[in-house]
Amino acid sequence: MKTLQQEKGMVLLLVLVVVALLSALVTELAFSTLVDLRLTETFRDSTRAYYLAKGGVYAGRMILQQDTNSYDAPGEPAEYWSQGIAQYPVGDGVVSVTIAELGGKLNLNGLLDASGINVNSTVKDRFYRLFDILDIPDPVEMTSALIDWIDIDSTPYVDPESGSSAGAEDEYYQGLANPYSCKNAPIDDLGELTMIRGFTPEIIALITPHVTAFGGEQINVNTASTEVLMTLSEDPEIDRDAAEAIIALRESEPFQNEEALKQLNEITGLANLLRTPFSTTSSAYRITSWATVNDGSRQVEAVVEKAGNKLLYLKVD
Repeated sequence: MKTLQQEKGMVLLLVLVVVALLSALVTELAFSTLVDLRLTETFRDSTRAYYLAKGGVYAGRMILQQDTNSYDAPGEPAEYWSQGIAQYPVGDGVVSVTIAELGGKLNLNGLLDASGINVNSTVKDRFYRLFDILDIPDPVEMTSALIDWIDIDSTPYVDPESGSSAGAEDEYYQGLANPYSCKNAPIDDLGELTMIRGFTPEIIALITPHVTAFGGEQINVNTASTEVLMTLSEDPEIDRDAAEAIIALRESEPFQNEEALKQLNEITGLANLLRTPFSTTSSAYRITSWATVNDGSRQVEAVVEKAGNKLLYLKVD
């Protein structure tokens, strides 16, 4: 009898172990299934958010096409595009759209002409002045590094005034601890600046508010920063006081056309200022669209040229 009781105890223990193992297996399966379900739902919602964000970019482009006046001045009642769209409900999600003009910034790619070889001396001098205004050391070296990053040849740029070879091509970048090639093509995103010789995080933070990778040579006087305005003329010089006087004029009333630009020559010291570097409009705009559907969210950033509604750049996050 004692042996039989022991066998019954062993069977009971074995049954308990099997039940425990089965319970653990079922729990793990249920948890795994729940995780897979949540991942599938998140992927589904992220995909829906992506298409909703793309729709926001399309809406932004449509809004820009309705802007037909002769000036671009964010915040003005007539500038409907600058108001954007905030948390607009669409189906199960919401979308927000912001539009920023880029015409008040210096175009990095404008350092070269369309050939990708010849340096635009006017834009080059503006960058010399910008680096100097921002107290960034070695303006010639910094600008030369930019030129070599975007030009199509592999010869370091030589500054014609100083005669120094201050640029950086493959020989420099391939010699780094983590080597890579010089791009030798236009900059697409300001994030590329981190890859260019001499552009430390501190310097990038200083110049980012004043530069862009898109736009023309003329600068929108209605949106240019004080520092950018100071780069637009060397003789006569636009000093900080003159630049702030320009900003005061546009704050009282935006410059709406070329006729209005004559006010620039009324500012002390600017009687002989050439107005050709100035514009009252912008050609390129950045549209940022952010959408969320349940637990999924996506952001789509586009740069468009208003004339012809041309897409210049698209980035999905």
